[in-house]
Amino acid sequence: MEDSEAWLFLQEHYKMVLCTVDSHGFPHAAPIWYVIIGNAIYFRAQPYKKKIKNILRKPETCGVVEDGERYTELRGVMVQGIAKVVDTDKLLRKRVFELLAEKYRKWRDTDRFPRIWQETFGKEHRVVVALKPMRIVSWDNRKWVDQANQQS
Repeated sequence: MEDSEAWLFLQEHYKMVLCTVDSHGFPHAAPIWYVIIGNAIYFRAQPYKKKIKNILRKPETCGVVEDGERYTELRGVMVQGIAKVVDTDKLLRKRVFELLAEKYRKWRDTDRFPRIWQETFGKEHRVVVALKPMRIVSWDNRKWVDQANQQS
């Protein structure tokens, strides 16, 4: 994919698997919902979550968004970058929360959870994290199929 295609792919998808490094040096992979503002990826999480603790200790992260079932359909984007908790910028925090609410409105079905979950976890404080890409790698196996079809 070209850079513009990779950013559009990220914009159009909903779930990224974010990989951080834990205190033992092992990868820790967790799904996140995210939004893009400028050339950065933003998400939110409770401060006690493992991914946040890992980022505070070692900010180098990697996120992957992919789709496709068959090998000839596989495509995706891997973002390697530096993550930082940016919770002190109140305007940015508000903007990220608004964009997340807008993007995931139809997917956020936590009203189906028990009331105790909603009262305990649903209202917890969340910090905002910015992932600033240092390197983006993308693939789109569909292009190889298109190229083979053009040669036939």
